[in-house]
Amino acid sequence: MNANSPRAIVRTVRSFAIVGGAGFAVEAVLMTVLTQVAGWSVWFARIPSFATAVLVTWLLNRTVTFPGRGLERRTAEAFLYGVIQLCGAGINLAIFALCLVSWPQLERLPVVPLAIGALGGFACNFAASNGLLYARRRAQSGG
Repeated sequence: MNANSPRAIVRTVRSFAIVGGAGFAVEAVLMTVLTQVAGWSVWFARIPSFATAVLVTWLLNRTVTFPGRGLERRTAEAFLYGVIQLCGAGINLAIFALCLVSWPQLERLPVVPLAIGALGGFACNFAASNGLLYARRRAQSGG
């Protein structure tokens, strides 16, 4: 199937969304544990929860959503994936902060602004991942 065909694009978006959902779940659970059990502020809890989610989604997107595409050097690919995710995170964090400033009661349930922010960063992350980082096939020498 041609990677640019409508069916392939729909499949890729669907897979990217499912992987993103898994990353969201990882981040949501970790943030909930850090805020509700460990007593961290939602702002500090975002750091390790986000980093963990990026690692999980990179591994899944590399093997499931974009198999055989991307860079041969995994470290370079992971770094660029992280940069892309940071751009999407900027959008995500701005929306997250806006929600918390607008509705302070959401600090007791930080998963709600987290979900709203995640939707905001999705389009940016997909466009950059699909159109830039994973736009071409890796060489057959492995990666």
